[in-house]
Amino acid sequence: MITLPVVSVSFYIGGLVPGILSFAIVLILSRVIYLSSSRFILKWYGCHDVPSGEFAEVYGMLDNLCSIFSVNKPEIHLFESAVPVIFTVGSKKSSHIVFSRRLLDILEDDELEMIFAREMARIKEGNVALNTFVAFIAGIIASFSTIALWMAMLGGFGQEEDPAPKFIRFVVMGIVMLPCSLIVYAGASDSTSKADIEVLKVMKNKDILSSALKRLHNDILLNSMEYFNPGHVHLYVMNPVKVNSFFDIHLSLFNMKPDLSARLKAIDKIDNDVYQEKIIRKRLDGVEV
Repeated sequence: MITLPVVSVSFYIGGLVPGILSFAIVLILSRVIYLSSSRFILKWYGCHDVPSGEFAEVYGMLDNLCSIFSVNKPEIHLFESAVPVIFTVGSKKSSHIVFSRRLLDILEDDELEMIFAREMARIKEGNVALNTFVAFIAGIIASFSTIALWMAMLGGFGQEEDPAPKFIRFVVMGIVMLPCSLIVYAGASDSTSKADIEVLKVMKNKDILSSALKRLHNDILLNSMEYFNPGHVHLYVMNPVKVNSFFDIHLSLFNMKPDLSARLKAIDKIDNDVYQEKIIRKRLDGVEV
């Protein structure tokens, strides 16, 4: 992402040798960041390991799903939030499922299993490492607006809800959110609908998935007041980033997920597609339908 500008400047100023050296250094740093992105994001959310005794049913569910989806067992991490959020980060070798305590509180056991199964489908898809790297880079860029807000407050411009700090944050958001959203759209693989469909092909029960998505959507819509980094939107099952006022208007750039009604229609269509496929197969086999 930054390799070409850095190398170009080095080559222009210093010539061939500095250009080659800067290229090698940037490649090494990019590789290190790529491999370490998941660790940084886990610290970002203040995650802690899930106690096996307290959440024995979650571990049992995870073992069963790993067998069903034929994926390596991911580590699971809990973070404290009043918003029902779950996402997966990691590399090609290991993955980490992160979820909030609120998710466990509002979902029934069968709904929770379906949402975890959906994360397994994302892992099996193979884009977790890329999505994690994009989330880390885009998340850092998006954070500059929050940094600007705190700097304004520390500089004596007032409190968080005062006009001056909010306006400064608004201006900085206008600068950083466009490149941030472009990185997410261009680099991330947000296969929301694909994951919904893939998990149903394995788990079958569309009513449970629909019920879980509705419950998550309604809880976020009614109760979510927390700020979530828009650079991480592509990781989440349901988008918790909300435009609460004019000063948040730039966050609308990250409405990259299909809305709930479109997802439910796609889910409802699965049975019809499967039924038509069965009819075609029977006709090819010479069976009367």
